[in-house]
Amino acid sequence: MFLYWGALYVYSSILSVYAVSLGASFTIVGVIVGAYGFVQMLLRIPVGIWSDRIGWRLPFLYAGHFFNLVGCLGLAFAPNAWWLVIARGVFGISASTWVGFTVLYASYFPPNETPKAMGVVSAINGISLTIFIGLGGQIAEIWGMASTFYVGAVLAVLGIVTTIPVTEHRVPRKSATVRQIRSVMAHPIVITTALISALNQYVIWATTFGFIPLYADALGASKSALGVIGVIALLPYTLASLVNHRIAGRFGENRSLFVGILVMAMTAFAVPLIRNLPLLAISQGIGGIGRGMTYPLLMGLSIRHIPDQERATAMGVFQATYAIGMFLGPMTCGALADVFGLTGAFVVAGVISTVAAFIALILLKPPAGEAVRA
Repeated sequence: MFLYWGALYVYSSILSVYAVSLGASFTIVGVIVGAYGFVQMLLRIPVGIWSDRIGWRLPFLYAGHFFNLVGCLGLAFAPNAWWLVIARGVFGISASTWVGFTVLYASYFPPNETPKAMGVVSAINGISLTIFIGLGGQIAEIWGMASTFYVGAVLAVLGIVTTIPVTEHRVPRKSATVRQIRSVMAHPIVITTALISALNQYVIWATTFGFIPLYADALGASKSALGVIGVIALLPYTLASLVNHRIAGRFGENRSLFVGILVMAMTAFAVPLIRNLPLLAISQGIGGIGRGMTYPLLMGLSIRHIPDQERATAMGVFQATYAIGMFLGPMTCGALADVFGLTGAFVVAGVISTVAAFIALILLKPPAGEAVRA
């Protein structure tokens, strides 16, 4: 998982700046960034259903690393900005296999510890992104932006090699009926957590992984500074991911989500008011705390009450739904930025995040009489 996420994101702090260097407008940058989520939106449910039917998760790990390799090489040899769209779509295929990674890891834990397991998964994700996004910025500063793509290709090859010793206990083959699949897809907790996460992902991909690098570039950030800002955004996310289940257990899952998402909203609103790089980096760090309080918890809740043999389908529904936000966030905010400037994009992101916070507070309220877990 560490190498998988490294290959997926080592270049992310410079991608939008690299796209502009190839002649892309803000709208095209949004298409490039959003292509990643668009493909996931289409594939994650079929991948989940397929995994449940064959009873295996491990083949999807190999596929994830392979498509990371193809995507990195595609970025490296892209002659213009539109080729970046295709390469990002390949990364979307890779990211769709994350269903297999998460469900396989959760299988090593008892069902009641699923949120905790997802916290560990998110922490691994955060550690990898923290290291490789920071490293990517330094590499781009020294050897040029395209060099980060080759580093990603190496990480993908290493990912394939390190997957070889991984084993799994195959779950019973499941030939799910259409009715059973629809039942999982319509499960209230799956739908609710997926909707909230989609709104969150809209904000994250419109800001941190979308237009924050361009905003920082406009403030005079070097390529290495872009990587540093990415690290500052991810380190608090990683730390919060490790303790979010404790916070939720003490204060309630819906309240924890409300506070975390509201923190994300406030940082989005604050960005247009910031005129120097240190404050921008601090705002991204604060936003990272909010992300760490929300994403692992939502992912764990989405499959906590789902039987093992249907979990990949449920996770596919959850991840496919939030991929809608990953697609629409940069797409719509890119168009808004071309018309109203980057300020308009950040304000819209803040409004959407605020809506998500209240949805979490209201719809994920525990049943009457249910005690908050200590």
